[in-house]
Amino acid sequence: MKNEIEKTDVSKAVTSIKSFKATSDVENFYRFIHENKIRVEAKKLIEVVLKQIKPVKKRGRKKNIH
Repeated sequence: MKNEIEKTDVSKAVTSIKSFKATSDVENFYRFIHENKIRVEAKKLIEVVLKQIKPVKKRGRKKNIH
C-alpha cells in the first residue's frame, strides 16, 4: 500500500514539473535570464533545485555469494 502511494506521489511530482515548465512565469524567468546574460548562474541554480526534487533511485539488493 505504501509503495503505491509513493509511486503516485512521484508521478504527480513529475506531472507538476512538466506543467510548471509551461507556465508564463517560467517563460518570463527564461526571458529575464536571457536579457541579463546570466545563463551560467541560472543553470547552476536549476541543477540544484532539480537535484533536490528529483526522486532518489533505489538500488537493488546485492546477492551475497559465499
